[in-house]
Amino acid sequence: MDSIGIHRQFPDDALPPEGHYSSREELRSAINAWAAPRGYAFVIKRSSKTANGRTHVIFNCDRGAGRIPSLSDRRQTTTRRTGCLFSVLAKESLCKTIWSLRHRPGPHFSQHNHEPSFSEVAHPTLRQLSRQEEITVNQLTNAGIAPKEIGSFLRITSNTLATQQDIYNCIAKGRRDLSKGQSNIHALADQLNDEGFWNRICLDESSRVTAVLFAHPKSLEYLKTYPEVLILDSTYKTNRFKMPLLDIVGVDACQRTFCIAFAFLSGEEEGDFTWALQALRSVYEDHNIGLPSVILTDRCLACMNAVSSCFPGSALFLCLWHINKAVQSYCRPAFTRGKDNPQVLGGESEEWKEFFNFWHEIVASTTEDIYNERLEKFKKRYIPDYINEVGYILETWLDLYKKSFVKAWVNTHLHFEQYATSRVEGIHSLIKLHLNHSQVDLFEAWRIIKLVLMNQLSQLEANQARQHIGNPIRESRVLYSNIRGWISHEALRKVETQRERLLKEVPVCTGVFTRTLGLPCAHSLQPLLEQNQPLLLNHFHSHWHLRRPGSPQFLIEPRKQFDRLTASSTLPPTSTPGLSINKSKSN
Repeated sequence: MDSIGIHRQFPDDALPPEGHYSSREELRSAINAWAAPRGYAFVIKRSSKTANGRTHVIFNCDRGAGRIPSLSDRRQTTTRRTGCLFSVLAKESLCKTIWSLRHRPGPHFSQHNHEPSFSEVAHPTLRQLSRQEEITVNQLTNAGIAPKEIGSFLRITSNTLATQQDIYNCIAKGRRDLSKGQSNIHALADQLNDEGFWNRICLDESSRVTAVLFAHPKSLEYLKTYPEVLILDSTYKTNRFKMPLLDIVGVDACQRTFCIAFAFLSGEEEGDFTWALQALRSVYEDHNIGLPSVILTDRCLACMNAVSSCFPGSALFLCLWHINKAVQSYCRPAFTRGKDNPQVLGGESEEWKEFFNFWHEIVASTTEDIYNERLEKFKKRYIPDYINEVGYILETWLDLYKKSFVKAWVNTHLHFEQYATSRVEGIHSLIKLHLNHSQVDLFEAWRIIKLVLMNQLSQLEANQARQHIGNPIRESRVLYSNIRGWISHEALRKVETQRERLLKEVPVCTGVFTRTLGLPCAHSLQPLLEQNQPLLLNHFHSHWHLRRPGSPQFLIEPRKQFDRLTASSTLPPTSTPGLSINKSKSN
């Protein structure tokens, strides 16, 4: 039989029974518990007070309350409203302790003008989240949990009927509450100041925001301890205004990345980067922090020019990983183009492998003479057959930027083995993982960045705490007896590698190890080992010192002990340059 045209009817007991309740909320819950399985729900239609102060509330069928949109409404929307008059009356007692439920006189108040619903989910008031559920949603949102996962959590832990759209609406309401009715940029400015973020906001002539830079106070504490290396990189698709996000990070004693500052810029012109880096420089100056010895970025000319202008005393390095990818992308096709059967090994032709190895050898040249010698061999080998590829390498990279990535020049600086910007790209990935989409405003983007930042800072502190009490060197050597818990495991491992070199014949000291890492080399360790003397804190650049509560005051105490050891030592002074290195502010 065709069921079309058959109408469902409300049961005869659709009206909830009259009764008394201890509160208005209890009454409302009771009548909705009665209405829900019968295909409707109650909402407040009107509330009023009598002359003696008692409150009367009319609870109406949720399909009757509210305005019925007219056909002239501009928005093409749907409506649930039917003008249904089905309703009951709730009265407050004079003593304010009892609420009574009464039926309203008249048959039109006890009859619906529509069919019952098929599901309780059809009624928004029955799907409404409790106050505790709203708090849970906001807490999970602040923790970076995706809305769909929040919905799953609520369905597992409660009997909520809330749909995914209800979850989105709750999240949006929470964000509006956070912004306190302000525009997102005003809310951002207020929150940055309230939470102690160092920040700068750039406005144009029309008072429109064109750039924002901010740094967490704990990030500045890390920067003050480890200011030597600065790594810059930009990412995109982080906000609905399409403003590039400049990430600025550093490296701590454990070789872990820490975020220094973030900047939303209006573009990637030199002026944009100059504004951000001038603001960053003022961070160093305001907090009396030593300027970086090395700044690492990719080959963005606008950023490079801004770095040279704002930090003229810092060495500018280019990301070697990006350079290698660029060389590979430009040159590799020439070694397969027009070759029917190239000899292939591991997916690459032997000719290409040879060419690329030549390139790596040039980059790895340890002196300028070796560099010139290898470059000449390279030219003789590949000109004129691959003149375009050789020309690209010379004109695009070596002629202009060799001092920014070739070891002969790079190793004249204290760089702590930082050659690539991949650290920053890891931060990009974390932020985008939490963003879920790229259409958030700057206030929401900042909240997500803050979440990533707080997680990172927590991990950094936990890692350093473990290293304070751990021992990476298996043998309990006198050499490390005075510095365990004060120097990072990464530094100790590198020094231990130098000690192991002494088991064989060691070549003449070049000073590169100490000059680039700020650590004692094998030649410096040898006299200490011969006289059974320990390493001291001042054998290590302060970059390798672990952070401690109250530092640097606590760091002074063991040095007093070390100074006594030094005073009683009969060791001759070392000839290795840069062995005793302390953090100093650059000019």
